[in-house]
Amino acid sequence: MHALSTLVPLGTLLLALLAPATTPPPRRSRRQRRRRNARSPGPFTVPADTKIDMSGLKAGTTVTVTGTVTWAKGTKYTKSDFLFTLGGSGITFDGTWRDFPRQRPAPKFFKVLTTGKSTIKGITMKNSPIHCFSIGGSDTTFDHVTVDNADGDTLSGGKKLGHNTDAFDVSATGITIQNSNVHNQDDCLAINSGSTIKFLSNNCAGGHGISIGSIDSGKTVDGVTVSGCTISNSENGVRIKTISGATGGSVKNVAYTDITLSNISKYGIVIEQDYLNGGPTGTPTAGIPISGVTLTNVHGTMASGATHSTYILCAACSGFSFSQINITPKNPSCTGVSTSLAGCS
Repeated sequence: MHALSTLVPLGTLLLALLAPATTPPPRRSRRQRRRRNARSPGPFTVPADTKIDMSGLKAGTTVTVTGTVTWAKGTKYTKSDFLFTLGGSGITFDGTWRDFPRQRPAPKFFKVLTTGKSTIKGITMKNSPIHCFSIGGSDTTFDHVTVDNADGDTLSGGKKLGHNTDAFDVSATGITIQNSNVHNQDDCLAINSGSTIKFLSNNCAGGHGISIGSIDSGKTVDGVTVSGCTISNSENGVRIKTISGATGGSVKNVAYTDITLSNISKYGIVIEQDYLNGGPTGTPTAGIPISGVTLTNVHGTMASGATHSTYILCAACSGFSFSQINITPKNPSCTGVSTSLAGCS
């Protein structure tokens, strides 16, 4: 962690507090006792083509960021890179603001590898280049986080500047995301694998909805709760998607409850087993079965000209239970499940 002192302006991070420590003596000095608390006063600018790596924090470290942190525009990193990495057990990361210029190539921003009841709270992310949070690790709570990519709605050549701006990409166990606000141009939540994942009391706008998937070969999702969320001015509402031709994985035990939709332009509810990045094939495949999906009190409005209020295209779906589905105007299309399912008739 000492190397970080060269990555940001002098005095902006108390990096000595984050340096790996040797085994402390039985009686610690005041300075040693403070090593697990770091403050990063802003505003400051991180130089172009610079990464910050806090993946090796001591257990129990609290990092507090105050003020605006801006990343200077760079050209070196691509979508396989992360500008910021956070890791450790029992970490508390309490921040205020991040700001990024539009740039190509575009790196991902915040890689989270924390474990052991860690907390990330109070951060506002503005204009992440592409994916904002890429979440691994386990047992971490995100609370009162704002992802503000609204500037990405600006059109250039007829297309939005923001692209692939997923807010929370999750491949982890024991993750809770709550009381947060997102405005972006891609998935508000995208669960790629993992278990015991909760998405509670969040607001999503402008993107592709609250998604599980796309699930690829060998990937499993088990135990997802999405509750008390609103989705507005988005392509989709709630979505589950598996990759066409993928095998050896599964999606099971998923519950969407008390979901409010507003001005959804494509699908209010969409569950499809034919997904490809280049566009769905129209023919579902059975290699990633979807089971135990419960939707309760999913309601709201579709935009004028929307495709379907509910769209289900399944080859291997079972144990679906839908109730209190009220999405207007109603225009369902359901294949591979009972047409008596609420929202399908």
